[in-house]
Amino acid sequence: MTNQLRIGVVGGSIGGLTAAVLLHELGHDVRVFERSTTALEGCGAGIVVLPITERYFVERGGRLGADESEAREVALTLTNWSYVNREGEIIEAVPTHNRFTAWNTLYRALLESFPVDQYLLGHHATAIEQRVNDDATVRISFANGEEHHCDLLVGADGMGSTVRTLVSPDTATTYAGYVAWRGTVQESELSPETAAMLGDAMIYQVLDHSHILAYAIPGPDDSIEAGARSINFVWYRNASGAYFDELMTDNYGEVRPSTVPPGFLQTQFVNELHGEAGRVLSPQLAELVRLCPHPFIQAIFDMRAERLVHDRTILLGDAAAVVRPHVAAGAAKACADAWALREHLQDPVELTAALAAWEVEQLAVATAVAERSRSMGESAQVESTMVPGDPSWRFGLFGPGN
Repeated sequence: MTNQLRIGVVGGSIGGLTAAVLLHELGHDVRVFERSTTALEGCGAGIVVLPITERYFVERGGRLGADESEAREVALTLTNWSYVNREGEIIEAVPTHNRFTAWNTLYRALLESFPVDQYLLGHHATAIEQRVNDDATVRISFANGEEHHCDLLVGADGMGSTVRTLVSPDTATTYAGYVAWRGTVQESELSPETAAMLGDAMIYQVLDHSHILAYAIPGPDDSIEAGARSINFVWYRNASGAYFDELMTDNYGEVRPSTVPPGFLQTQFVNELHGEAGRVLSPQLAELVRLCPHPFIQAIFDMRAERLVHDRTILLGDAAAVVRPHVAAGAAKACADAWALREHLQDPVELTAALAAWEVEQLAVATAVAERSRSMGESAQVESTMVPGDPSWRFGLFGPGN
């Protein structure tokens, strides 16, 4: 192509990998630099598949997981969005036909679409320098002593972004006051009654200053067949002060700033979760939570960069803005950032102007969705005014249901 760019992507998760796939197929020379020394794992967590999340697969002729040689699907559709009460009775059910997958499943599908020799593991970016030797290049320095020069650097390295220290160094990250307890259980382990309730519906229960949701996702082998799937739960629980500090200290004494992985939580907190499940959750959701021996925790944060572009270095995904999970649009926003970048780089007459236009658009998207997700979280966890069946809680990047 004309105007081919050398593009470096720092961070090889969903957002960075989506950008890399799209820009590679546009004809640019793309390299992904991932700090992990092994392929990423998402702790088995579930993810809501909004249209933009699987747009790449749709435009290739099938939805997420479609394979040219076989009709393989690795995302599933659930008919209803339902609410239950403490007794386990369905008190509200609305057809929504949301789609769901596992984080690992989406990651693997994207990774299969990118050249293996251009996805470089074990590359932890430690420094970024622009306008190297007075030309319009960016130099990335890595902890392993290597360097890479590129025409455009895409910072997709998450909430703790190294790239953001250059692009938007004064950005604040604020703890929201609560954490998401997450875990999965194999559908086959559930009682028939619980499996039946969760078979074709996403289930919510609204609690006092708390809420929980559960839904089916592909099983460990990406199967979406009933009985072979996993059931994912997310339980938002408030945690502050010394309790929060101890909660985020793993069973080896290491402080985990944002995530405590499966198997690393202190036993006392897992036991507390299981006990509380029996006291406040519906019988079906209590069964699900108590069957999970190794849940994990994600602390909820607010963060939004004031700028996304600095010369030839940009931010996207969680490096640009952290969206609370209530809108189920974190991955979708990262994918939207990547698709918009692709549109602006299709035939850029002048790179600076293309990036400036992209920044205006994606700042507006980030601002709107971050505020909506923050408002939802405050309603549920602080004000305790969340109402079962409220249509404003529908998932969507651009608004409820969109």
